[in-house]
Amino acid sequence: MSNDSQCPTLALPRIGVDVMGSDYGPEQLIKGVSLALASVGHRIGSLTLVGDEAIVQPLMQQNGLDRAKNITLCHTPEVLKMDDHPLDGLRHKKEASVFKTIDLITQGKADAVISCGNTGGLMAGSTLKLKTIEGVIRPALASIIPTSTDPFILVDVGANPANDAHYLVHNAILGAHFAKAVLHCEKPRVGLLTIGKEEGKGTTSIQAAHAVLKQCTDRIHYIGLVEGFDLFSNGVDVVVCDGFVGNILLKSCESLFGCLRGFLKREFQRYPIRKLGALLCKGVFKEMKRKLAPEQFSGAPLLGLNGWVFKAHGSSKAEAIAGCIQVCLKCIEVFNVQTVKSDVAYANAVLLASEGVRS
Repeated sequence: MSNDSQCPTLALPRIGVDVMGSDYGPEQLIKGVSLALASVGHRIGSLTLVGDEAIVQPLMQQNGLDRAKNITLCHTPEVLKMDDHPLDGLRHKKEASVFKTIDLITQGKADAVISCGNTGGLMAGSTLKLKTIEGVIRPALASIIPTSTDPFILVDVGANPANDAHYLVHNAILGAHFAKAVLHCEKPRVGLLTIGKEEGKGTTSIQAAHAVLKQCTDRIHYIGLVEGFDLFSNGVDVVVCDGFVGNILLKSCESLFGCLRGFLKREFQRYPIRKLGALLCKGVFKEMKRKLAPEQFSGAPLLGLNGWVFKAHGSSKAEAIAGCIQVCLKCIEVFNVQTVKSDVAYANAVLLASEGVRS
């Protein structure tokens, strides 16, 4: 996430897409690319699609992408399956589409890449091939969570399950800069997720990170400890946690939203009078869908690397892929890695000093 192409530049962004990793096959990814070109094509310098030519080429023709001058196809017949172990894949499937897509960044052919494939393979391959930016120990996955008002960033959502103060502090800085790029927040409010707002709440690592972040308020707008009640009340823009807690929270939110959607659909269809009520509420439901639709915020970036890597959901459809490409463009166009390095270095100095005090 740290080459010069991530600073504001006149060069149009170059994006690589692994089209072989989706649960639905390449079709939805190709359609998503087509949708993105129709809406934001003027902001894209080039698109490289990575996959099996025999499968992908006909789909490109069906969607008119074979005539686009800024799209190329990188052929590879190999795919890292969902049940493949990431490290085994790196050793024995070096030509897999997910790894060939990451290679586009190392070869200077792309500023960012997107994949719906094996999450472990994508994270392992990206970390080994791209390395972390200076000062960052481990990368973190960030997700944009929609609410009834403004969305917030949740970081980490699964890249690193370890609960360590260094990781939490780095997650806070990376999440704050990501929020500036995609949420258009000049000073995003950063909160550390724990079991209560009172001082002393949470694990030892959370308390250590809290103490450090309180000394970094001239770098990020740290508002202190937050709890679950704060997340959907527009009180925080970046929610920081370890990957274990974040992954559980993310999947719980997805499950809850699905449960509520199914419940409303069933109950409104139960009786004719309720169907009439649903018709009268059509405008409300349309606005709910607009605000809460995950497609507009699809794709979780692996923050902290020398290059932008986005993990899209395996079941992403065309609209979600198009949304991921748009988020990707915002990051390439706005994110300033030099400021991130400076903020991380400052935080690392505070961490080092605090460790000296404790010893």
